[in-house]
Amino acid sequence: MATVKKSKKKVIAIVCVVLAIVIAVTSIIIVTKSKSGAEVSLHTIATEDIIETVSLTGTVSAGTSKEYKVGTVATVKEVFVKVGDNVKKGDVLATFDVSNLDGQINSLQASYNESLKAYNSAVDAQKTAQSKSDALAPKIAELQKLVAEMEKGNYPTTEAKKTTKTTAKATAAKATTTTAAKNTTYKADDVPTLPSDFNPSLPDIELTTSPQPSLGGLSDAIEELNQTLTKLTNDIATLTETTQIIATTIVELSGSLDNEAIADRLVQNLIESGIAEDMAKQIVAAIDIEEFAKAVANSENAQLTAAQVQLLSLEGQKALFDVQADGTLVNAQKKSVNATKQALDILKEQKQSLSEGWVAAFDGTITAVDVTPDVQTTMLSSGITLENLDTMAVKLSLGEYDLHKVKVGMEATVTTAYGTYKGEVTSIAPTATGGSSSSILDSVGSMAGISGLSSLTDSGAGVECIVSIPETDENITAGFDANVEIQTGEYLGVTAVPIGSIKLEKEGAFVYLYNAEEGEVTKTPIEIGASSVTSYQVKSGLNVGDQIVSAPASDYEDDTFKVKVVTK
Repeated sequence: MATVKKSKKKVIAIVCVVLAIVIAVTSIIIVTKSKSGAEVSLHTIATEDIIETVSLTGTVSAGTSKEYKVGTVATVKEVFVKVGDNVKKGDVLATFDVSNLDGQINSLQASYNESLKAYNSAVDAQKTAQSKSDALAPKIAELQKLVAEMEKGNYPTTEAKKTTKTTAKATAAKATTTTAAKNTTYKADDVPTLPSDFNPSLPDIELTTSPQPSLGGLSDAIEELNQTLTKLTNDIATLTETTQIIATTIVELSGSLDNEAIADRLVQNLIESGIAEDMAKQIVAAIDIEEFAKAVANSENAQLTAAQVQLLSLEGQKALFDVQADGTLVNAQKKSVNATKQALDILKEQKQSLSEGWVAAFDGTITAVDVTPDVQTTMLSSGITLENLDTMAVKLSLGEYDLHKVKVGMEATVTTAYGTYKGEVTSIAPTATGGSSSSILDSVGSMAGISGLSSLTDSGAGVECIVSIPETDENITAGFDANVEIQTGEYLGVTAVPIGSIKLEKEGAFVYLYNAEEGEVTKTPIEIGASSVTSYQVKSGLNVGDQIVSAPASDYEDDTFKVKVVTK
């Protein structure tokens, strides 16, 4: 039994030794592997030729084509061609009865005349309103200065008032009583003297020692008054004088006469100032005498109240003139005139064209006919299409990222299902089209009770580009698609990097540059330029002979780390 126990101890010892050896070897392998880093293959930077291209798909069409459209409602008399007919330049394609267009032209002409008249009136009104506003500005400034002085207790002296030209003196003389009769007046020695050039036009009323009155709802009444005055007269002097007579009369008569009596006195005073009786009655009818009277009743200072009322009225008149002087109405009328004129010109051109009939502009083939004898056309009719099929072209749509690369005159390669042809960019439209097609489609669809038509089309905007194909054969057919590759640049002997070696991020383009001495790679920013199918031009960040990771992984956690170079 003792021998057996000894043997078991030896076995356990041997197992422990073996486990220790295994653990040690495993640790060495793990450490060695971690020190060697990730396995990568390298690419050595060199120079190469980069041919930059833009690849697009377009529709083949005739090199020369003309689409005849009616563009209005007319009756077709005769059609002389059908699809497939070959015609010569000058051949008549169709004729029309245009007798019904005269009424349309006369109606549009009347609309244009009215629009032009309204535009000219708006221009005149704008100029007049601006002139009135400019004329009121100095009068308002003078009154503002006077009111500010009076609010401080600085009133015009008796001598200053005597030299003032005012149309309100006659009104004051007619008043049976004045507010001054019930107020405490200044003594002559208490009245400060203003500069000699301070000469406002205000009523000759006794001065009092009261605070600034509260005008309350008076502003609404004055606003109505201003609107009435500006409708009744165009003369600034008349406006100013009328406002002054109204303010003076109400200020002097408030508290002594009832509203009806004040209104009668107002009409009388306005008539005596030279205003027609009907006009005077209209003006007085627009005045809220009660609001004026309340404002005056709450104040013991009639002279300051009169000045404030007149200032408020003139400021309101100027505000009305400023609105009328704004160019918004003139601009709207001008747009209306231009739109009506454009429609009129188009209709006249259509009548002239249809009267002469449609005539072939060049030798070619009729490829579409959408008009029928004795049938009225519509603005949506396609008409007749004439094409010269001896030359071909591909119509493309350039997006905003390709537009700046493609130029007229660049060479192109056109590939169809049956062959490859040389081409050249012959035209690029000045503006993008197609961006608004969705709204048009949805508007038309809504009239038919259909929604979402725009979702069935590509409504993104693009710039039309035409690539001509000077040499064609029977294998290229109008209406079919073709692939076009336009050569946009040639860069010879430039430093280049494979596309697969670059990581493109929001911050820019990066590669992992290899350091042989350290056995590690570092994430390095580079500036890229032209590109081909396989490579990018490197403008900065790398030199010929540098080594980079040929295919960096997407899960690198560090910007710099050890690597193990392998050959693939």
